[in-house]
Amino acid sequence: MIRRQTRFWCGFTLVELLVVIAIIGILVALLLPAVQAAREAARRSQCLSNLKQISLGFLNYESSHKQFAPGWTEDNINPRGKRSPVFGWGAHLLPFVEETPLYNQLDFRIPANSGTPGGVVENIDLIGSQLSIYRCTSDTGEISEEVKGFGSFYPDIPALGISNYVGSGSTCLLCLTGHLPDLQPGGSESAATCKTADFPVPISVTRPNGILYRNSDTQLRHITDGTTKTFLVGERVFGDVVDRGTGKTYFSAANWATPPGQVSNQLACFAQRLVASTTDMNQLKAPMINGHISGFNSNHPGGVQVALADGSARFIGDSIDKLVTEYLVRIEDGQVVDSTSF
Repeated sequence: MIRRQTRFWCGFTLVELLVVIAIIGILVALLLPAVQAAREAARRSQCLSNLKQISLGFLNYESSHKQFAPGWTEDNINPRGKRSPVFGWGAHLLPFVEETPLYNQLDFRIPANSGTPGGVVENIDLIGSQLSIYRCTSDTGEISEEVKGFGSFYPDIPALGISNYVGSGSTCLLCLTGHLPDLQPGGSESAATCKTADFPVPISVTRPNGILYRNSDTQLRHITDGTTKTFLVGERVFGDVVDRGTGKTYFSAANWATPPGQVSNQLACFAQRLVASTTDMNQLKAPMINGHISGFNSNHPGGVQVALADGSARFIGDSIDKLVTEYLVRIEDGQVVDSTSF
């Protein structure tokens, strides 16, 4: 008796294979947005944690020094090109955000950009340090910035540390008021023109009206509008920002240690690398939140995250009213801001 062995081939037909691939594609399409949303939620949570630590660092600094860390420090000697040390609030805050070793290496008695790169470790080497506390994980761009020197204004800087956070500085144009307060060569106090959204007639000011600016010495008692309703620090993208009104693209930047050169030496616009304002010189009609390079902007959909002067941190939608942002920047304007408005 002859036995016949029958072989059965198991597999997919071409049609079945195409159906399986289509199903997998649909599942991936359904799951990918959820995965991306989960990742963004994690990044947003880490960013909020950074801001919380920064705001608490400011409060601890205020408790220790009886004032908030200055927006940046810069003496008033003339000629202005010799002014120093131009260290930003991020550098002054280092011991209060668990970065004491780096703080101890920096020499705050001399310019932040002083030294010879690549030799003995000096300020110019240290200001290129990458600090996670000052970076939002949603910003996956550059680690540091290479700066080409500009005549006698500032030298070549091989690496300048990037930040994603800037202080709340002013409702005035930083390109006009970024050097304030300041003294003229004769000793008189400098003044500049300020125009705000709710006060259309320009006024003369001698210092900004937010918490952080050049040589600022703001104390908690100065914030009469209430610390729970006053901006302290907000986000800043390092890269291109599109003006929602005109569609034009502008470059946005921030540094934790110092801007490239002395802000008061004809470089007032460099103030925007350390502090924010509600308006920008080139984008006068753009809103402060996700609107222009001198304000708060982020990679988070729909808004930015900010730290308030009471030590808290929260998300602010980019649909916030322009007047409300002005009230939240100014520390003693007497305007009542409803908590539901932001």
